[in-house]
Amino acid sequence: MLVIGLLFYIIISLSFVAFIVFIAYLIQPKGVVGERRVSKLLESLGEEAMIFNDLYIPKKDGEMTQVDHVLLSAYGLFVIETKNYKGWIFGGETQRNWTQTIYKKRSRFYNPVMQNNTHLKALQHHLNMDVPVHSIIVFSDAATFKFKEPFQTAHVIQTKHLKRTIEQYKTQEISAEQLIRISKLLNALIPKTKQQKNEIKKQHLEHVKEIVNSKKKKVNAVKTEPITIDRVVMEPASSTSVDTCPKCGSNLVLRNGKHGSFYGCNGFPKCRYTRNHDFNLNRSHL
Repeated sequence: MLVIGLLFYIIISLSFVAFIVFIAYLIQPKGVVGERRVSKLLESLGEEAMIFNDLYIPKKDGEMTQVDHVLLSAYGLFVIETKNYKGWIFGGETQRNWTQTIYKKRSRFYNPVMQNNTHLKALQHHLNMDVPVHSIIVFSDAATFKFKEPFQTAHVIQTKHLKRTIEQYKTQEISAEQLIRISKLLNALIPKTKQQKNEIKKQHLEHVKEIVNSKKKKVNAVKTEPITIDRVVMEPASSTSVDTCPKCGSNLVLRNGKHGSFYGCNGFPKCRYTRNHDFNLNRSHL
């Protein structure tokens, strides 16, 4: 009975552990799932291919850019951006934003080809070597591409086509000496401790937030532009403002009308006071 009880306890414990692992897999970010799937595919390419995952590469401006995967082989340097998206994917090589459509829901996201081009430039700057670099954008197998034109600067593929895409490069482009040098430079980017990795990631995320917030401020900023009303151009308040409106106390601004320049109340159209440009005539439109 003791042995049976012990076996029962072990089975229950293992089942509980398996359940916890399963739940942890389900709740992890979709991007992480896609990146791990791609990592396993890259590992299946053989020992000749050196794989570097989740690298933070310094850019010319001193900031960092995060790269999902870099594969180094004698056939080239492959920079891989993973997008674990499903549904219909619309976009173009030079289109700033792409669209993901799932039934009636539409979501916009930044062009991954442009995003990966930033990674390529940072990597080339860091290596300072003339070696062939290939850009690959990997979507989920559940994604359906709705692209109108083929891509010239990147491979945009589903996960199932990743291995075949890389294996089509069969001409040796990088020498053994270059492979050693590049490998050392990439290994230098790998954090030595978990704490160091978390700190680099934190700094990168803070920088990304600053960029997003600055863009929001620009969008929300009120643009002061001339407004045309009944063929009269109302210029923004500036150094041309003179005196104040005797009717409502608002500033007077210089305007251009069909009969020439004149000063008008900044409270227009509620206040229609105007003053002749040469100050010889005062008149108001009630």
